[in-house]
Order: sequence, then C-alpha cells, then structure tokens
Amino acid sequence: MVMVKKNGLLTLLLLSALSSGVYALDLNKPLPNWIDHGREKADGRAPVMAPTRRGVTPSDFRMPAEYEPVAAVAIGWAGYTPMLGSIARAVTGPGNAQLWAVAGPTSISGVAANKYSRISARLDTVWMRDYGPFGVSSGKPGIVDSIYRHYQYRRNDDAVPGVLGQAKNIGVYAMPIIMDGGNLMVDSKGNLFMTKRTYLWNSNMSKEQVDAHLKSYLKVKNIITFDYSGYPGEPADGTGHIDMFMKLLNDNTVLLAVSEDEPFKTNSEKALAWFKANKAPNGQPYKIITVKGWAGDAWYTYTNSTLVNGVAIIPSYSGSSEEANAKAAYESAGYTVVPVPSDSSIVAGGSIHCVTQTIPGAPGKAVDLTEIPEFVEMQVTVPMSPLNYGKSGSVDQLLQGF
Repeated sequence: MVMVKKNGLLTLLLLSALSSGVYALDLNKPLPNWIDHGREKADGRAPVMAPTRRGVTPSDFRMPAEYEPVAAVAIGWAGYTPMLGSIARAVTGPGNAQLWAVAGPTSISGVAANKYSRISARLDTVWMRDYGPFGVSSGKPGIVDSIYRHYQYRRNDDAVPGVLGQAKNIGVYAMPIIMDGGNLMVDSKGNLFMTKRTYLWNSNMSKEQVDAHLKSYLKVKNIITFDYSGYPGEPADGTGHIDMFMKLLNDNTVLLAVSEDEPFKTNSEKALAWFKANKAPNGQPYKIITVKGWAGDAWYTYTNSTLVNGVAIIPSYSGSSEEANAKAAYESAGYTVVPVPSDSSIVAGGSIHCVTQTIPGAPGKAVDLTEIPEFVEMQVTVPMSPLNYGKSGSVDQLLQGF
C-alpha cells in the first residue's frame, strides 16, 4: 500500500526496502535494549523521521507528566508476549485506557475489542518507550519524533512515530536530536529530568543546543540532569536511562532505587542528595520514597513502571523479597498496583516502562474518531543524507526539505 500525504511533503513506501538484510523479527528471541552486534549491523543511513507539521510544536503544546490523564498506551508486539498481554489487560481494565499495538495480534485475551487498536507495521524490537511517540497535549495529542539512538540498526522502530501519526491522524513534529523516551521524565510544571547520556548521544552539539531543542519542542522550562550508573562510560544498567533508577509519582513525590551494589549505589546516592537539597514545585521538600534495586545477571529495578490513570503497572521478579515493599511504595502515593512478571525482559535491559508509551487525553475515550487504516510494510522516505557527527551543523540535515 502506498499512501501520499496531502501536503506532498513525504510518501509512505515499503519499509522492507530500508530494513532488508538487517534483522528478521523473532518473537521467541527478541533483541535486547542495546545493540546485538551478532545479529545487527548499521546501514549508514539517516534517521527515519516523517514530520507532518512544519517547525517546532505550537506555543500552547506541552509535555504532560505520565501521572496526568492517559487516553491510550502504545506497545510494540515484538517479543515477551505473556508480559505484553498482562500489560494490555492492566491498561484497558483498571487503567481505563485504549491500547494501541503496533504489529499486534488480531485480538488479545481479556482486552475488549472497543479498547484495542491493531496497527499493522513492521518492528525490530519491543522497546516502544524509546523509539515511540512523545505525547504533547493541546486539547489532543501530538507526537514529537526524536531520533532513536539505534536508528542505523533498527529502521522499522525508528519509523514508528510516523506510523502512529498516520494511523491515528495525529500531527508529528521532528525534533532533530537523539533522545530515547526512557531517558525523559517530566512533571506537570515544566521540569524535565534526564541523565547526561542525552548529551553524550548528541556530542556533535553543545549542551546549550540540546537544551534549546528540548525546550522548543517539549515546551519544558527547566532541565535537570543526573549521572547514570557508570557515567561517563558505558551504563551499568545497559541503557543509562533515568527510568532505571527514578520515577516521579506526582509533582512532589519521587521514587528512587537504592542499592548496595556499585556503581548503582553511588549513583542513587547522588540522586537522593539532589532531591534532598531541592524543593518540589509546591515549595515544600520532596517526598522521597526508596525501594531497593539489585545487580545480578541484570539491574533489577522497580522504578521501571508505567502509570495509567491512577494505576501503577510495576515489574514483578521471581524470587524477590522486595516486591511487597515496592507495592507499598506506589500505594503510599495513592496508586492501585498491578504487578506484571518481567524476568524475561529485564535481562535484556528493560521492563514495563521500556515497552510502553503513554498518550495523553481523557481516560476511557478514544483519542481519534477517524477510521484506522492498515499499513503494510511501511517506509517513510525523506530528503536527508546520513548524519556526519564530525560537524556541529550536521543535525540541520534533519530538517532539509520540511
């Protein structure tokens, strides 16, 4: 199927042309959050970005906090099927939200048909939080499409924001920096929290340039950065994302993972010190809740959860004695807790938050009333050449022709 945008800026073609010879999706052996060099290779091409709107987001847009109203949750059906099924039931049941499943099955057991949308498109991995859309609210959602850090390896994943924008008739804005959704956390007052890995990904730009893009597109006012475990080298948790050790439960309450295992111990202590030294948006000290994380064959953390309309979908790890404490931590902030077994995904670098993306809007109501088309083997072609990270101005290539 070929679909041409009305504004003539881009054409949607066959995605297999981009991903040919790179990686065939295997639901029984999904790719990890990091690159598997034995099964993946870079193709040297530019990011897949398909904006349907010119320039930055409008002035009345903003990046809502995850604990604000959620209309839908997007997932990518690319492995860990039992976990995704449990998440789907929690989202559409107690969470009272729609579920959008890219490459999903025709139906999901326990999920009402009127709350489920299947979007047919190719995927490489399950990590929707990182490559998926950022919800920006102005009466209806918008999608801010940043550059997925694995864009040269995972072409299908990098195209997902454009896929969702087309399928759901939502405006897409192309933010010309590398920014994974797992390293993005905001409150409702315009404060953005992330680790310094965002600056390392965008080392061709200055810190001020990166911050300027974040403020322009996400409409945040303040950017607060933290080290990650292992900074400035390779992240000990495999991602360096903020959702691996921190979670805002509301504007004034934060959940932190603490550990006796280094380098996680030092990193959590630095984060704890920041929240103790700074005031919450209400002018009072932050309410700080801690729950233990631990390092084994992976970094096990309870902060990698998803909040959906007062429901906290949290990871559950077999044999853990900390789950009761984690459940109590979320409940103390007023959440109904739904644990979901996450043993299989956490060893690949992620859990509940990593495989979901929340879309803002009124709970229980469909985000868009237009008919949802089926896209088969979709590709976005854009007039861009590969990024040259040796030149500070190379990022400008991402906006050529738009």
